[in-house]
Amino acid sequence: MDWNKLAHAWIDHEEPIERAHSPIKDELLKRAALRSGEKVIDLGCGSGALALDAAERVGPKGSVIPLDIADAFVDRVKERAKNLPNISPVQGDAQTFSFSGVKCDAVVSLFGTMFFSEPHVAFANIGRSLNEGGRIVFVTWAGPQHNPWFSVPGKALADALPEMPKPDPTAPGPMAFANIEMVTDLLSKTGFADVAAEEVDTHLTPIGAAADITAMMLAIGPFRGAVSQFAEPGVEGSAMDDIAKSMTEGYEAFAVDQDVRVPARVIYYTAHRLRSQ
Repeated sequence: MDWNKLAHAWIDHEEPIERAHSPIKDELLKRAALRSGEKVIDLGCGSGALALDAAERVGPKGSVIPLDIADAFVDRVKERAKNLPNISPVQGDAQTFSFSGVKCDAVVSLFGTMFFSEPHVAFANIGRSLNEGGRIVFVTWAGPQHNPWFSVPGKALADALPEMPKPDPTAPGPMAFANIEMVTDLLSKTGFADVAAEEVDTHLTPIGAAADITAMMLAIGPFRGAVSQFAEPGVEGSAMDDIAKSMTEGYEAFAVDQDVRVPARVIYYTAHRLRSQ
């Protein structure tokens, strides 16, 4: 995956995405219960909304290290945090990044943990960044049946591209951590204790009408690549039109007054790094 290409598209739509994620981010911060003076890692920081709020909570005596694999995201966080000395963005892959010189009190992540090719390696490595008893709090998506944000474009793709294979729900991607038993077992086997998970229903309310959400999703998702690979030769343009029309109709079902409120279900995971016996 070209993470920088994705990051640039995401940054172009930063405001509506951050508005959509805002209530989920706020609940994540509530569960993380960050305190003044703490050192925090924001894993898969994206364009920095969570890191900025975390820095406010830990204050000038604390610090936040936003970590992301995409240079474009790291540069964006640096730009947004240029006047905040307690934020130090870093580029790196959490699976391989050396945390030997980093000991923090908490790791937080807003939809940044589901893309690891080797989750066991990643979480074992992440655990090394935590002080003994330090906590990790992250949120992931539940399955697509609970998230029209993803099932609407999924149906549009499937209808327009019948030759396209069904996605593997366990592969790295937004739905990879929808299986609570799998994720809690993963955490328990990679050095974490007090592992817990809770599903929470919410709504996503981005800026704009259904057509605006469609345009955003088409920009940040892998739609054109799928069409070029699986559409019949010569009909790529009409396939994209069909996908866009289907998505807009799907999102319009959730229009309320001037907003589109898309039902969503997320999973909050919490755990602590094991203490030495």
